[in-house]
Amino acid sequence: MKFSFDSSSIAKQAMVAALYAVLTWAIPSLSYGPIQFRVSEIMTLLAFYNPQYVIGLTVGCAIANLFSSLGAIDIFVGTLASFLALFAMSKIKNIWIASLMPALSAIIIGAEIVLVSPEPVSYFLITGQIMISELIIVTGCGVVLFKILEKNKQFSRVVLEA
Repeated sequence: MKFSFDSSSIAKQAMVAALYAVLTWAIPSLSYGPIQFRVSEIMTLLAFYNPQYVIGLTVGCAIANLFSSLGAIDIFVGTLASFLALFAMSKIKNIWIASLMPALSAIIIGAEIVLVSPEPVSYFLITGQIMISELIIVTGCGVVLFKILEKNKQFSRVVLEA
């Protein structure tokens, strides 16, 4: 992964982190818990287009998880799961396959929820729910949205080719 640390890149990563966190916080009932439809997860596809976005998205996830009902563990475990998915996405050459990585990270998130839940919960049910929600948000909505945005030359120049 090649990173640039010029002021423009740092500012862009800060904006991505802030936008991810705000989009997550905007709809908390859909952003946390066993059924997660985080609109902010669409942004994970930025890592597919440019690996530098792994930084901003990881920081944004950590900030968003400050308000997770799972507590401090989600800041670390949830962010680690996101980082692993983002890193994998940045290495994959096909957007459809890359878009599956957040769903696969549900393997980690499901385990985290089972471990911290005060009530007994099924790992496979929780993990399946998160996987399905990630597939709907990232693969179903996100890939379609980014395919449309790719056609906008200004968006591609400013955002995707960061």
